[in-house]
Amino acid sequence: MIHEPARLEIFLTKLAFFFYGKSVYKAFADRLPLVGNERVLDFGCGMGTVAYYTARRLTDGHLTCIDISERWLKICRKTLRGYKNVTFLHAGAPAQPENSFDMVYCHFVLHDIADSELEAVVTALVKSLKSGGILIFREPLNEAEKLNIIKGLISQSQLILKSSRITDVPLMGNALESVYIK
Repeated sequence: MIHEPARLEIFLTKLAFFFYGKSVYKAFADRLPLVGNERVLDFGCGMGTVAYYTARRLTDGHLTCIDISERWLKICRKTLRGYKNVTFLHAGAPAQPENSFDMVYCHFVLHDIADSELEAVVTALVKSLKSGGILIFREPLNEAEKLNIIKGLISQSQLILKSSRITDVPLMGNALESVYIK
């Protein structure tokens, strides 16, 4: 079943973006190891909170925003209306050819995916990465069981953990932020 956000969820996300955009979303986007010419996938883009800050860093690159929700994508298009280097896709997993992206990032998304679908999603994300590509996720630390499943699936896919850290995210609590290389 596709989860379309309720008006309250949309309102609260917009409020968080307005008040905490720089400390939460920009801080995450600024840590993405980008030069500016990469092809990047924002998996589960929502309203484009991280994409807003990532797109401006891709001066010669391209950002693909993907979400399962039509409602979030509509809002994301508005959030990123000033950027010409962004493509929007309505899908549950990347439908991109293998080896398409230099980087894939997921911000508070993977923990919401059903266990029965998670393996297929992680596999698709890994396949969409070019050799040497980077997968980065930030997920709530209080989802320890889900985090173990996510980390296990990524390890099975032969990605190498480059770094991992715990961050305190305003309004969201502690989160695990991990960087993997293909």
